[in-house]
Amino acid sequence: MRNHEEVRKKPSMRQTQAIPQLLSARYFRNGQFTLDDFIDAAVFTTYPLDQDIARVVAEDIVLGRKQEEEAPSEQQGVAAKLQSTDEDKLSAVIAQIKREQALRDVIKKDKVEAGYEYLQDLKQRGQSDLYQASQDYLSDGDIVLRGISSDEQLKSVASSELLDRMGNLTSRDIENSQTLGSLDDVAQSPSQAEKVAAKALRGDPDVEEAFSDLARRDPTTAARSLRMMEEMGAPDKDTLSSMDQELQKNIENLSQSASYSSELGRDTDHINDLVSKAPEDYTLDQAMDLAESIKNHTGNDHSADVMKAFNERYDAGASNKVDPTQLAQHAMDNQDWRDLVDKVTDDMTQKAKSRATPTDFLMNTLAQMSSLRDKMGKTNQAEHWEDAMQRVTDEAVNLTQTKTHLRKTVRQASRMGSVPSRKGIEEAGKRLGMTEDEILELVNPSFQVIKSLIKAGVSDFDRLHSLISSAGLTQKQLRELADTAQEMGNQSAMGAIAHVDFGAALGGGMKQGAGYGYGRPSPMQAGQDKERTDMVFGGLLGGPATNIVKIWYSYRDALPPELKQRLKLIAKKLLIDLGMRFARQTMGSSMLGGIQQSTTVRPFRIGDDIDLIDLEETIDYLLSSGRTTFDAVDPEDFLITETYQGQRAFFWALDKSGSMHDPNKLGMLAISVMAGLYGVQQDDFGVVLFDSTTHIVKEITDKTVSVDKVASDLLDVRASGGTGGRQSMRLALDNLEKSRAKEKCFIFNTDMYLSDQAECEKLAGLMKQQDIRVIILVPKTSYDPQSSMALAKAAHGVYLPIESIEELPTKLLQLTNY
Repeated sequence: MRNHEEVRKKPSMRQTQAIPQLLSARYFRNGQFTLDDFIDAAVFTTYPLDQDIARVVAEDIVLGRKQEEEAPSEQQGVAAKLQSTDEDKLSAVIAQIKREQALRDVIKKDKVEAGYEYLQDLKQRGQSDLYQASQDYLSDGDIVLRGISSDEQLKSVASSELLDRMGNLTSRDIENSQTLGSLDDVAQSPSQAEKVAAKALRGDPDVEEAFSDLARRDPTTAARSLRMMEEMGAPDKDTLSSMDQELQKNIENLSQSASYSSELGRDTDHINDLVSKAPEDYTLDQAMDLAESIKNHTGNDHSADVMKAFNERYDAGASNKVDPTQLAQHAMDNQDWRDLVDKVTDDMTQKAKSRATPTDFLMNTLAQMSSLRDKMGKTNQAEHWEDAMQRVTDEAVNLTQTKTHLRKTVRQASRMGSVPSRKGIEEAGKRLGMTEDEILELVNPSFQVIKSLIKAGVSDFDRLHSLISSAGLTQKQLRELADTAQEMGNQSAMGAIAHVDFGAALGGGMKQGAGYGYGRPSPMQAGQDKERTDMVFGGLLGGPATNIVKIWYSYRDALPPELKQRLKLIAKKLLIDLGMRFARQTMGSSMLGGIQQSTTVRPFRIGDDIDLIDLEETIDYLLSSGRTTFDAVDPEDFLITETYQGQRAFFWALDKSGSMHDPNKLGMLAISVMAGLYGVQQDDFGVVLFDSTTHIVKEITDKTVSVDKVASDLLDVRASGGTGGRQSMRLALDNLEKSRAKEKCFIFNTDMYLSDQAECEKLAGLMKQQDIRVIILVPKTSYDPQSSMALAKAAHGVYLPIESIEELPTKLLQLTNY
């Protein structure tokens, strides 16, 4: 094995100790060795990726087969093709030998003849009850091979098989036990349901008393027992009816009623009373699930009655057992559901007033309701839900404390699809001392309002950008606003316009989002107004850097060479700055994180993590110390693996295929790479870009790549081609295997529309075996969730939908614990 060329990890001395330990355990458990035991001992103690080789070598040793000398080099290709076929044939032969050995041990010729004669006699005698009862446990072949030659022997063997099923018997099994003469044994079953049913079939006089006692203690088990008795028809109908009534008297809640229905396929007589009491014992979600279970077994739907019960008992304690999530999940087109939505909404607005920041509490509630609303579709329930959202929105506006807070609340609520009412905004604005013009901005962020603000010299970038981006203006209107900003010398206003439509700000004929995914723009004319251009680029820096990176990807093909170069220099500087900032937020110093295990061990100390105990080293240490008994073991006798702060290695594979041709996707790709580069610049770091081919930006072994060059390369990335991730994942696996870091992470940035999904899942499985952590970053606006889930499952990793670039640091921080 150690001389085999394809072995990844050579067998060690530790494996020579592990093999006899495993064989000893097998022997003490089974009392003998089999051929498989020796082969399995060699395979299971071998490194997982080398186990196929270990099996071949072990079979050579166990079977006494001499390994042939290697063929000349020109014949190696033929030998490789035949190897797998030979191994399959060998496995089949071994399996056949084992089957024949097992049959030879069982089959005795004289017993077989006696069994065959008895079987023929049994069929001729017409004892169908005994034969049919035994057939549930023994086949004709079993009767012959076991040499069963009498009725008593048949009953004994079949009864033994039946009693092995004790605890999972059916009514048919209990009836068979009567025929096979083992009913008394079943009547002693540890299962109370089987015990009572067997007593009923036997005709015990105290069966009713035993059932009543069981019904009081465990109605669910009693329901199972009653079902078996009804299936057997024992005792008589009147007694069964009496038992049913006794059982129902002891059913006190909806859960027990659901168990009764699942066993007997019918409702309890007092189901309505139990439904009305459900709010006392369950949340709305739990009660609706129980109602669904009853419906599945009986066909009777009690969900509307459950909703009514919670509505009627809302003020009597049910208010603590209902929340928006449960109401959305069990939405119904009836008045009780609508009343509950209204009551829960009122409670939310009242609770907000007792919070330190009531508006923030209500905005979080609104965000939750907005997410739940998206799952309802176009229904009557959705319309009522939107009305409730409107009430939450207006109350959030009413509780704002400052003008800035009011503007922020109106903007956030509008983005969530719940625009505050005009009356609510006006009342809040007057309360906060806003002017009529300021209130008008919030009520109707129209073209004329924005134009008047620019003329008035308003230079608050955030205020202007919020108004312009939410007003839904045409490109012609945006160009007119830009002309006004130029006339007034309002650079902040020009920058706000540029962040919404860069082409309109420059005065060209470009369309927003052009360049990738939105159609080719019309190239801007040469000879642009230099003063206006300077104002646009100066104002551009007043806005968020992430948006400037997206502007570059949107407009780079529409700009004249000099403006293109100017915008690229700004975008590159900001991209580097963003990478540094996001790296600090996301990863900190990667050299400081991650508890890692070393190859050294030490005695256990109080407070150590018990999961770090190395049992193999502990046992080896105790045996080598001369210990022969383990009745008393001290804590310091255990050895644990020493830990230390470990180095990390990251490898990023980024999708630049045609499906990624969106400025938002490309921006997320570029910034995430720069954040990774700065976050682990002292550690191992690699990155590739892929479509149908793979472009290497940096391999882990390359320590000399310029940050400026990486940023420039990323800004020149163009989305095109198909989406094939296999080659990039293979490259990542090879790079991370070479790394000496103790913690390794592969980050796959793609929309998961892969053309080689199956191959990628196989590579993900290999990464799992190598303890490489896999994180899949997908753009929330457009990705394949099924493929994402399948790849994450294969790698035992996670996939993370990212809605905006700003979310990236926080979400990665939650996953990597940096």
